[in-house]
Amino acid sequence: MTTNQPGAWRVEIRENGRSGSVDYHEGADTIPCYWEFCGGDSMASISIGDTSDWDNCHPWAAGRRQQILERIAAEVVRQKAPTCRALIDEQSGWITIRSCLWK
Repeated sequence: MTTNQPGAWRVEIRENGRSGSVDYHEGADTIPCYWEFCGGDSMASISIGDTSDWDNCHPWAAGRRQQILERIAAEVVRQKAPTCRALIDEQSGWITIRSCLWK
């Protein structure tokens, strides 16, 4: 999805070895996130940041934290891990990408 449309958003994933960034873009605004590979049945973890600073750091996204975390989670799974599922801890701001192949 391009950002020149009203309400358009996109998720950009960058790798740097065993970690990298996941950036959520909406219009001219961006929420930078950090990710790293994990072990076991957890493939990767993405840190969005906790709830305490969300409205101050991202006033344009105030009141939409859960929606944005869900968008990020769905896009990471779609782009990089289609056989996985995302578990969102909204309070702490962590998204864990877990393998669906593990029992």
